[in-house]
Amino acid sequence: MPSISCTIPINFPSKIPLNLQRLTPSNNIPHFFTSQKSKLNVKLDNFQDPIKINNFGKAEENEASKKRYGYDEYVVCQRFLVRLYELDIHQKASLEALLNYTEETGLNLFQSSGLVVGGYAVSEEMTSRNLIWVIGRMQVAVTSYPSWGDIVEVETWCSALGKHGLTCSSRLLDFKTGKKLMRVDSEFVMINKNTRRLSKILDEIKAKGEPYVRENYDPLIVSDKLRRLTKLDANEADYTVGGIRPMWFDLDPNQHVNNVKYISWILEGTPETVRGDCELAAITVEYRRECGRENVLQSISKASSENPLEFDHLLCLEDGKEVARARTVWRSSR
Repeated sequence: MPSISCTIPINFPSKIPLNLQRLTPSNNIPHFFTSQKSKLNVKLDNFQDPIKINNFGKAEENEASKKRYGYDEYVVCQRFLVRLYELDIHQKASLEALLNYTEETGLNLFQSSGLVVGGYAVSEEMTSRNLIWVIGRMQVAVTSYPSWGDIVEVETWCSALGKHGLTCSSRLLDFKTGKKLMRVDSEFVMINKNTRRLSKILDEIKAKGEPYVRENYDPLIVSDKLRRLTKLDANEADYTVGGIRPMWFDLDPNQHVNNVKYISWILEGTPETVRGDCELAAITVEYRRECGRENVLQSISKASSENPLEFDHLLCLEDGKEVARARTVWRSSR
C-alpha cells in the first residue's frame, strides 16, 4: 500500500525573516532548516488510481475497457472512486454524487443503444423534430452509503419502454465487497423542446431501444411506485425554506435545471434536525414543471402522522405553481 513521507522541522519558526538571503548552490542553508526533524508517514489505505478505474478507451489498448459492460452489451457497468469533495456532513458520499454517477452511466447507455447520437441526450431524429428527453419520475432506495476512497460500481440498463417514455434503472454496488448500496429507477418522457408538450416516442427511436430492454435483469421496485404523491398544502407545512433561486451553473446543456438539483432543494426543505441526525433511506420524486434562472422557489415539507421520519414534500414557485412533489423516508445515521 503506498505511503506519503514528509520531513517537518520541529522548531520551524512561526515567521520567516523578510531579509532571508537568496539561496544558491554555494549558500549555506539557514539554521532553521537544519534543526531537528521528525518524519511523518501517512498511509493511504483506500488509495486507488482514478485513471485506471474510469479510463475506458479502446478495448485493444486498455484492459479496463473490457469491463465496461458487466452483464452484456446492453447493461452499462462503470466504476467510480468516491472523492473527498463528494462527502456530506456524515462523512459519506452524498446522494447528489451517487445520482450523478447513475446519470453518467445512463447517458452512456443511451449512446451505446443509439437512442442518442452526439449532442447531449438527443438523437439525429429527435434533433430534426425539436424533441428532447426529460425525467418525469424518480424512485431511489438506499441501503447504505459509501465512504471516501470506496469504489462504487454502477450498472444501468433500460428496464421498460412504452408509448411516451422509458424507464432507466441503476443499481450501485460496493466494488470490493459486492454489497448493494442503492437502487434508482428513473422514468423519462419525450417532449417538444419548443412547446414543452408531451410527444409520442418516434418509431425509429423505439426500434433502436426495444432490443435493449431488460425487464427481468433486476425487476422494478413497485412497493412505493403505486402510492400516489399528494399535493402538500403550504399552509399545513411543518418546515419551509423560501427564496431559492436557480443559479447559472445549475443549468445543464439543455439550459434547464438538472433533475438532481431539484432533489437537493427538496431535501433542503426538511427540518435541520432530521438532516443532521438522519440519513435518507428512500425518496420518490415526481417532476411537474421546469424552472429557469428567473424563478424563485420554496421547498416545504410535512411529517407523516404515522411515521415522524417520513415526509411529504412540495417544491413550488412563489405563486404556488408546482415544480415537484416528493416523499422521503429517513433513518438514524448513528
